[in-house]
Amino acid sequence: MTPRTFVAVAALAVAIGALILLGTTVKATAAGGQSVVCGSGFKTDMSQTAHDSNVNALTNAYAADAGAGWALPDRTEGYQVACDAALSLRRGFGWGLLAVGGLVFVGALVVRRPEQADRPPAATA
Repeated sequence: MTPRTFVAVAALAVAIGALILLGTTVKATAAGGQSVVCGSGFKTDMSQTAHDSNVNALTNAYAADAGAGWALPDRTEGYQVACDAALSLRRGFGWGLLAVGGLVFVGALVVRRPEQADRPPAATA
């Protein structure tokens, strides 16, 4: 295997790994210790965060309606910040690796080595 072929295969493996990294699910842990799904590197999905926030708000509304003078603490307040941080980190690494792998792969395919000076020129017919 020539060094050029090795570089092309390695760059392609990095680019494919970056696509897999971007496509897998991102989970974040909020300050309360709750784990929440945030989507993937391609698409943000905050539906679990919204659902947990709505459940907390409804529980407090039912408790207030029933005459209870207490309210549950909002455990979902750190979800947005945790998801933003996790998604930002995943996207930073994923898109960066994809760009580097893609550029090196294309460069390995396109760029040619210069002709050696000590070789005689090829005969043309």
